Amino acid sequence: MVNLALVTPGCIRLEVGEPNFPTPAHIVEAAVEFAHKGQVKYTATAGLLSLRERLVAKLGQVNGIKAGVSNINCSVGGVGGIAAAIAALLEPGDEVLVPDPAWPNYRLMLAWAHGVLVPYACSPDNEFLPDPQAIERQITPRTKMIIVNSPCNPTGAVFSRDLLEQLVDVAVRNNLYFLSDECYDEVILDGKHHSPASFCTDGRVISAFTFSKTYAMTGWRVGYVVANEKISDSITKVLESNSSCLPTVCQKAAEAALDGPREPLREMVRAYRDRRDLCVGLLEEAGMLISRPRGAFYIMADVTRSGMASREFAFDLVSSKKVAVAPGTAFGESARNAVRISLASSPEDLSVGIGRMIERLEELG
Repeated sequence: MVNLALVTPGCIRLEVGEPNFPTPAHIVEAAVEFAHKGQVKYTATAGLLSLRERLVAKLGQVNGIKAGVSNINCSVGGVGGIAAAIAALLEPGDEVLVPDPAWPNYRLMLAWAHGVLVPYACSPDNEFLPDPQAIERQITPRTKMIIVNSPCNPTGAVFSRDLLEQLVDVAVRNNLYFLSDECYDEVILDGKHHSPASFCTDGRVISAFTFSKTYAMTGWRVGYVVANEKISDSITKVLESNSSCLPTVCQKAAEAALDGPREPLREMVRAYRDRRDLCVGLLEEAGMLISRPRGAFYIMADVTRSGMASREFAFDLVSSKKVAVAPGTAFGESARNAVRISLASSPEDLSVGIGRMIERLEELG
């Protein structure tokens, strides 16, 4: 899909999952200033102590998580932290409960870790939220971990405190690790985000975060993962084997992000909220709205009436209308009749792109 969009002149790109905002200037300036000092050296694998100290404060203030520097590993984006946690904890044949639909990289990670992916449904009929009782029925003696993603890519669902507590209870009763992917933790459009590690403190929760989405720092590749000291030590060993450490200049950029003003983040979230409201209105009027996203920067659109599988429809849309969206089947069977639209696109592109998609559905219908 991405390759086809790239070679299609004038294609409106609504499939791209990264902010269309520049990294705030104060972050870039701090990185440049540090680079000029000539101190871009190796750091501890887990990250600069000064960065981890700032993360301790952020985790307490924003997420309600009590952590020390020894609980934190900085990683190559949130993906690096999640991958390191999976590598540290899984043995071949271990089963992992993974949301469906979900970020496709979980599947890729489990493949090289020789884990067994067991999808649990987050049904569009339930606003893409899971059923804890149904999940518990899928647990076997080989189940090792459950992965939870809230706010969610691709659906924009945000799990309530009550739902997260029920999911944690399932993990506790069945002695599972609980991997909480919170890479969109500060991109909240409605309501409040809850971090499972703020109320489950028995050490089973591993929490993953990133600077990419919060601060429009996707290319800086800075994430971090939080775990109990034993797991954290194992994660450090995995990271030492594959990356040694993050680039120092990127870690200093992350420090500047944490130290700097919050207004750039607030401006981005306001823009995503306005774009969400625009898309909700357009999709609702066309009978294509599945649910109103409450976090992250995505919205799912129902394309059932195209008569095509979502992947086929997505390719057809590029060819016929020069609009790129992400097919729901890229994320899981539960989204087979949907496509994902990124709110990290301009209001103009969203209006025109969704308008062309509606036109195509009418042509096919």
